[in-house]
Amino acid sequence: MRAVAAVVGAAVLVMTAGCGSDPAPRVAELPSLPAGAKPFDLYRQADVTVIEKADLKLFLDCLADHGYPQERELSSGPGVAAAALLRPAISPRTEAEARRHGFGTPEPAQPAMITRTQPAFHQVSAKCETSSRAALGDSHEIGSLRRLYAELGNSMVQARAKRIQQTVVAHSKGLTSCLAGRGYRLKVGDSFNPRGDLTQYGIKPGAHAAVVPARTPRPAGLPADAQVQAAVPAREYEPSKAEVAFALAFVGCGKSSGLFAAIDKAEIPMQREIVERHVSEFSGLNPKIEALAAKAAEVLRGP
Repeated sequence: MRAVAAVVGAAVLVMTAGCGSDPAPRVAELPSLPAGAKPFDLYRQADVTVIEKADLKLFLDCLADHGYPQERELSSGPGVAAAALLRPAISPRTEAEARRHGFGTPEPAQPAMITRTQPAFHQVSAKCETSSRAALGDSHEIGSLRRLYAELGNSMVQARAKRIQQTVVAHSKGLTSCLAGRGYRLKVGDSFNPRGDLTQYGIKPGAHAAVVPARTPRPAGLPADAQVQAAVPAREYEPSKAEVAFALAFVGCGKSSGLFAAIDKAEIPMQREIVERHVSEFSGLNPKIEALAAKAAEVLRGP
């Protein structure tokens, strides 16, 4: 990524003889944020969600208009956009979290799906992927914009994870010493791995609750050769007893070693540093995302 000071406008400056002076190159700037907002709030997550909802609505309405209303009937809407940006920097942070989830996280719900084999449906689906979305603009331009914005979000998530790991490593001596004092020692010759799982301490992890498909009625008019995959509700993570005990020790050591305090202190400067690396993307993409979200909101409001 280009540094902030080096970002210039996309236009090529042409030197011409006889010009008294050349115009100063335009320098990209970060969009403004309301008071109290965090730097990562520059990522227009709510706008992306609106766009995803409208995009799905247009697609499903198109299928229904061409004789395939069952997909719309079963749809539960898109998932949360850029969900990884909402995750805490490190977990667990409290004894309550340690007892409830250990080091795990719940498994998101899975929507019901229809699998069709008819070539005619796939032809209609391909057409609806592009023609039905004219209300939002050119399908290729929109696809490119969404892809670039998703890549921006992924870059932010990866950069944040890397910085958090660096903070954990910087405090690993105090953390591992504290854990050893509570009976959790690494194997002889092993060093602490911030990306490692519980097995580095000989802890058997838990597991997610068993899959219990939700009752999913078969939509009327669905051809016999079409298959319905039932929806699966969100599943809680069930930590093992050993994992809970270790998680409680981790919470205590995270506090006493200064790890949690260091992560909290570094969070806002870290976010600011990351978004400043992507100033050109934010300045170029955010206005387009906001304009597209406005069109998407109109689609969702309907006529």
